[in-house]
Amino acid sequence: MYTKRREKLVSLMKKSSIDMAVLVPGPNMYYFTGLHLKQSERIALAIITKDEKLYFLMPQVELNKMDTQNSNATFSYSDEEGPFHALQQLKQQIGLLGIVGVEFDSMHVKEQRTIEGLTYEHLYDIGEVIRELRINKDSNEIQLMRQAVNIVEESLKATLPMIKAGISEMEVAAQLEYEMRRRGSEGTPFGTIVASGYRGALPHGRASTKTIEAGELIVLDFGSIYKGYVADITRTVAVGEISPTLEKIYSIVKQANEAAIETIKPGITAHEIDETARAIIQNAGYGRFFTHRLGHGVGLSAHEEPYLMQQNKVVLKTGMAFTIEPGIYVKDVGGVRIEDNLIVTEDGYENLMTFSKELINL
Repeated sequence: MYTKRREKLVSLMKKSSIDMAVLVPGPNMYYFTGLHLKQSERIALAIITKDEKLYFLMPQVELNKMDTQNSNATFSYSDEEGPFHALQQLKQQIGLLGIVGVEFDSMHVKEQRTIEGLTYEHLYDIGEVIRELRINKDSNEIQLMRQAVNIVEESLKATLPMIKAGISEMEVAAQLEYEMRRRGSEGTPFGTIVASGYRGALPHGRASTKTIEAGELIVLDFGSIYKGYVADITRTVAVGEISPTLEKIYSIVKQANEAAIETIKPGITAHEIDETARAIIQNAGYGRFFTHRLGHGVGLSAHEEPYLMQQNKVVLKTGMAFTIEPGIYVKDVGGVRIEDNLIVTEDGYENLMTFSKELINL
């Protein structure tokens, strides 16, 4: 699987005259090599050359994670000696280079300064080339995403009974994260959002020490990671009876979510889907309170291509995966967001999420 992915990458590299791709720890390194690392103060690089060779520059502490048969050579270093000598060995192996592709949106300055020890003409942002490969998910990736979705849905179901007036947002977040871990999540792809009452007007209102009160809506936005793949769900629930205004806002967002989903099919643009949801919210008089794009791609990253937003003319194709998450956020009143994870199919879409979108009163 990883070999075939690298072959596709090399094919695109050749079209752009890229001699070598340098990947840092993160989704792209995992996608092309199967090596799952996090960026840290220790330099770790995967190098893919135009002749389809794979090299690693790696701290010794990470060597046990590697399948040495998967690469042509690994150049390692200890904490005491640092990466300089290993980099020189790598340099001797690969020789002179013209264009080196790097991840401009992921590479740290320290990592870039390290590869300046190689001999090349200039750096090229290889991000667009990689995004072209990762944007369409294969059947194996989609199955892993289904598993990640199952984790978030079952964890939400297990957590709802403990939510009540008098507990804090932090307690709810802790329970959600505990339930996800119990079900196999490798962690959270972003800070868990539990935003109750007036804090619901914060689209990124991560859990605080605020106490939940009766009559409030709570925006619950959280994610799981299963074998590298992310699920990202948002549901908004009520604690006790809520005001007619909040009920109206909830109904509008639900309608926008469902209408946008029904438009999904190959050939439609990201802009058109966003516009479908946005028009419903605008026509209801809440347009200025919908302050973000409709959705974002999801896969090995919580946010990736395609982005469903105004003016984005990208055409949907089979295998694209993304969220649909309209929202309304009214300062000092509250907020509502409802989010599903979708896959574009040959004749429409598959909604990976089955959790009810009817308003739940706890």
